[in-house]
Amino acid sequence: MTIDGTALPSELLVIPQPLIGFCGLDIARQVVHKSIWDAFSGTLQRKPADRERDRAAVQYKLLPPNYDFPVAKPKRVSYEWYHPKGILKRNWMLKHLHVLPSVVVLFQDIEWNDSQWTEKQVQCAAIVQALKNALQERNTRLCLVLLQKSAPLPPGEDMLAAERAASLTTACGITSKMLFILPHTEHLMGYTLRLESAFLDMAQSYYALMSKRIRTHRDQLSAAHTSLKIRHQFKLGFVAEMRQDFSTAQKHYLQAYANLDEIRINDGNCMEIKTVAGFLNYKMCRLMFKLKIPRDSINQFIVHVDKYKSRVGFKDLAFEHHAWLSTQHSIFAELFCEAIKNGLPALQIQHPGIYYQKAAEYVIKRREAAKQASETLLSSSLNPTDASQSQANLYTEFFGIRAVKTGDPVAEQQMNMQLCELERNYNHSAAIIALLSQAMAQFKIYKCLRFRKKLAIDMAEEYLLSGDHAKALTLYSLMLPDYRDEKWSTIFSDVLLKTLRCALLSASVADYVACSIEALSLRHHGEQKERVLLLENLWQVFQSVPPMPQTQLTPELQALWGNALSTVKSPIQIDLDKVRDVLELCATFQQVQLNNHDVLQLHLIVRVLTDVPLRIRNFQVLLADANNPQNSYKLEALKYMCFANLLQLRQSQQAERLELKTYEKNMRLEPGCYYQLLCSTEAHQFNENTQLRIVRLEAHMGTDKIAALLTCSANYTRQPFRHHTRSRDLDDNVTINPICYIAPTFHLSTQTNLGHGVNDAPVSITASGTTISTTTMLVNEYYPVVSTISNPYNVYLQNVGLHISVPVELRNSVFLTTDVSTGRQKLHSQIQIDVGELSAHGSNTATFYIFSLVEADIKLQQRLSYTLDVDRSAAGGSVAAAVSQSTTPNSSETTPEHVKVIGSSLAAISPVQIEYLDETRLRKSREDTLSVKCVADFKFSARFYTLNRRPLTQVYRGENFLLRANTEVLAVDDVEILDSFFICDHNLVQSNYSFKRKKYTNKYRAGDQLESVIVLRTNAALQDWLTARDLERAKSEDGATNKFMSRQQKTASSGNIGDPPPLTATAAAGGFMSKSLMAKIPTSMTIISNSAALQPMSGSMQSDDGKLSLSGAEESAVLPASGQDAPKSMRIIFNKALEAVQATGHHRGFIKGVYTLDAAQSSTIPKFGVFCIRWRRPGVKEENESKFIISGLDIAEPPLNIYCTIEEKMFVKMPMAFKVVLKNPTTHVLHLITTLAISKSDNFICSGHKQLDVSIMAYDEKELVYNLYPLQVGWQELPVLTLEYNTKADPQKNDSQNVLLDELVQRALPKRVFVLVSVEL
Repeated sequence: MTIDGTALPSELLVIPQPLIGFCGLDIARQVVHKSIWDAFSGTLQRKPADRERDRAAVQYKLLPPNYDFPVAKPKRVSYEWYHPKGILKRNWMLKHLHVLPSVVVLFQDIEWNDSQWTEKQVQCAAIVQALKNALQERNTRLCLVLLQKSAPLPPGEDMLAAERAASLTTACGITSKMLFILPHTEHLMGYTLRLESAFLDMAQSYYALMSKRIRTHRDQLSAAHTSLKIRHQFKLGFVAEMRQDFSTAQKHYLQAYANLDEIRINDGNCMEIKTVAGFLNYKMCRLMFKLKIPRDSINQFIVHVDKYKSRVGFKDLAFEHHAWLSTQHSIFAELFCEAIKNGLPALQIQHPGIYYQKAAEYVIKRREAAKQASETLLSSSLNPTDASQSQANLYTEFFGIRAVKTGDPVAEQQMNMQLCELERNYNHSAAIIALLSQAMAQFKIYKCLRFRKKLAIDMAEEYLLSGDHAKALTLYSLMLPDYRDEKWSTIFSDVLLKTLRCALLSASVADYVACSIEALSLRHHGEQKERVLLLENLWQVFQSVPPMPQTQLTPELQALWGNALSTVKSPIQIDLDKVRDVLELCATFQQVQLNNHDVLQLHLIVRVLTDVPLRIRNFQVLLADANNPQNSYKLEALKYMCFANLLQLRQSQQAERLELKTYEKNMRLEPGCYYQLLCSTEAHQFNENTQLRIVRLEAHMGTDKIAALLTCSANYTRQPFRHHTRSRDLDDNVTINPICYIAPTFHLSTQTNLGHGVNDAPVSITASGTTISTTTMLVNEYYPVVSTISNPYNVYLQNVGLHISVPVELRNSVFLTTDVSTGRQKLHSQIQIDVGELSAHGSNTATFYIFSLVEADIKLQQRLSYTLDVDRSAAGGSVAAAVSQSTTPNSSETTPEHVKVIGSSLAAISPVQIEYLDETRLRKSREDTLSVKCVADFKFSARFYTLNRRPLTQVYRGENFLLRANTEVLAVDDVEILDSFFICDHNLVQSNYSFKRKKYTNKYRAGDQLESVIVLRTNAALQDWLTARDLERAKSEDGATNKFMSRQQKTASSGNIGDPPPLTATAAAGGFMSKSLMAKIPTSMTIISNSAALQPMSGSMQSDDGKLSLSGAEESAVLPASGQDAPKSMRIIFNKALEAVQATGHHRGFIKGVYTLDAAQSSTIPKFGVFCIRWRRPGVKEENESKFIISGLDIAEPPLNIYCTIEEKMFVKMPMAFKVVLKNPTTHVLHLITTLAISKSDNFICSGHKQLDVSIMAYDEKELVYNLYPLQVGWQELPVLTLEYNTKADPQKNDSQNVLLDELVQRALPKRVFVLVSVEL
């Protein structure tokens, strides 16, 4: 029980639950009783979450055998003359929560068939009667539970149980509803839950009757009994909480709180009124949070505090009023936190931290009021009271009423003195720190960081007041960087001085040194004499002397400082990037780039920013490799110059000779002056191709015993506000170079000759190499490149190699090779040429060829490398000392942004790369770009025509047609065309006339044109075209089938063998070639043509320069990979057109591999073949091939094939044969009527059937032979042959189908011939 009037009692803070008492259970000796108790109390195999979910809110109490129940008070008949001494009694809540149960349950071990039934029945009846006597005039419910070993039988079946149960209830004087059976079997938990429900119903009836009795007493009260009304309303609310009726409870508490306003408050009853009001407010706020009305709860608390905030009471006991306010805020904050855990959202402007912070403020006021009251009361002439006097003597049995006689000034004074004495023993600082820590946690959760910092400062001040200087120093040190960054100068100065004081009182040497140095800044609000004193104390610490005279230090503090100074770790690191405005450091390289034999010089500019002089022991600069930060070097400044202002410093940059002074240890640096210190070392101490970066600047301050290491990063930050004159900003007067590049030496030079021919003009050879071009590169040409590699230095070079690679964006169209001999034209995407060894001033040549399919500006990536013997033992000298990474502060671990930008720009100064193979050998490589412009060689176009020279849009199976190939020379230089030929697909047939190669002997220039005519025929439609697999399978089949079965089998099996679509002849070969490539078997893959797209023919039969495409082969399988391992997995491509054809005849066969630049090539367009042109440059042996894909047309099934045979030469008055062959390509019989009509001019005399009925069987043919006798010379019109269906023999045919026959005749038969003069004439 809490008797202090400034704190809420524990019985008020708990949630009221019905109290049920258990009698007759011996849990210490009976295992069964122990299991039953555990089952009811919820500890038997049950988790708290499960209990809260499916168990009722009930409190069980195990009653001893001789338990003393509270004696009932005599009932009052009337309250007319009753005047209570207080409002709420202290023991009422305790009595109903823990002492007086609502239900008493008696457990007895009795079986229905027990042999001692009579004796146990008499014993049970006696115990029940004793409980009734103890609970006399109480409404406590009583019930009996029989513990049995077996489960009871259903009602009506066990007659013995029914008989003995009736006998037992009669003997005990209870009803049958008060008797229960509890079998202790494996289903004990289920029986327990059923009994618990019955017990809870009894408890509810008990508390309902109790509420009714209290309500009856309340109704008897008059207007004069205000305190009794409040008491009865509180009881009704409390009992309603026991019944879990929270809405009713909240109403009763609210009514009781309203009744408090009817009592007049004075100094005598002020404490009691506030105590009861605090109880009621706590109950109301808690219930409002539980009822999900948090806004009402917050408003109620605000109104409550505003109402009683000014009710102080006795002025001498004002601390008691502040303690009450603090308790109200802290308790409400706890309620707020509990509601948030249950799902209530909070805001930055309304959260528990606000109330915790307010509670801490009232505790501070409580301490001040207690101090003032102690000075007032304890300084009187009265004797001080005994502080050990029991607090129980200070209060009565009512809350908020002290045990003092009213109207006795002496007793009241004595009581006040006793309270003051107790208050002096209270630890206010601990309470304040606890509340502030809770408030900080809440402010952190709700992102109120700035207010959290303020609370941390308040907590540090409390630690400082309480004497815990170490914790105060920790908090101040944590908050100091925040206020430093936010530039709150006033707050920062106050916090800094308090931190310095805590460091002094806790003997923290490192913190004292850091705070003393930072306090020297002009940002600290103080006078110069104070900074001088700080500097003197700082140097005393450097000399291992406490900072204050011994007369001003306590013995304990002197001992602390002695131990701290003897164990301090020196040097003490201080980051000047955080501790600013004390010392300004800036470093810059004198030159941005140096050679390996130069001297590296670095300038360090120092300025003291405070108004007191500083003594610095030495300055050092830490350098690191920008690519390998783990390699670091430290340089010490040995020379210096002093300048009064920036103008003199800027003028010194232009002077040729300057007088440098030697820097001495602990030299005095005056405020306001600029000191330029010089650091120098040999550049050969560092690795070549290295970017040296200034990482950190260091200044040592102190003595050999104790020193401070002032460090800052090399990142120079420009001021946010620039001055209007150049004499104020450092970067306007000094060029700051944070990076210096150590350029490497490359020992090779190159001269590159492009094209055929030799240039006799003198060429200058430089380190970067020269390029000479004699001819322009053409598409499909093996363009030679000759590189002369020279060593102009007195060194011996090994493993000299030249690596050339094609850019990624051109690797589909540009290739490289080193061998162009016949049969070995293998193309690569990158090549490696091993030059070997080069002695001093030696040279060698490397030749390779470029092959391109497109017109483009080719930029090859050329890398020249070699190995060299070196000695790395000389790296790093005595001046540039290696530095361990562990000494690098955190501020310098990250590279500044502007330094990164400069580093990336300096990386392009030299393309030389250095790789150390071991301690004695290194490899140097340089990457260059070789630019070659490639122009077009030929422009090719192809057109299809019928035999009578008409443009062709569709080809019929079995029809002869013409291919006219036109070529225009686009080469800027003269070329020699050796020959040209056409390779057709296996499903096409060339005439013998087409096999005659045209020989070319003249040189051709740009604009010259050539033409070739080829006669072609296809015997199958596109869906019936054969593939290479079909041909091989047909050869392997045993036996021959007739032409009917072969065509049907071909059609039926075309979709079942898994071949690619037969629309292109290369589709099947594409997948096969892809597998070959992946298996590193580069067989017969051909690169043909140079166009950038392959498009179907237009209506004018114009074909772009096409090229073969490798269908199904991925680019990764054709192109070589990049990197050092590329030559091992190099993919090669052959470039001879005939090598890509699986020949099945002369210039006829299956194209194995097709490679194209057009990834979106349509697969529905057939490819009829490849047109090749072999050419070379004049006077050059290397031959080249330009190859063009001939995109075909759609092939349809014709109703009739017509072939015409006529003599090549016709002479006048000499007979000649005119033969027409009609072939039936269908499975039906054709019935035709043929008519031969002679022109009116009678140019010919004709013999033969002028009109004939013809019937042609399926797949059969019919020949029509006519003898023509020319009568005139020159172009003559031939007789016209017409065909039409015989509708009488074949009624399914009609006249509309004769149009197609007429079209076939017009396409196949010539109209005119040229008749020559007879030789005899």
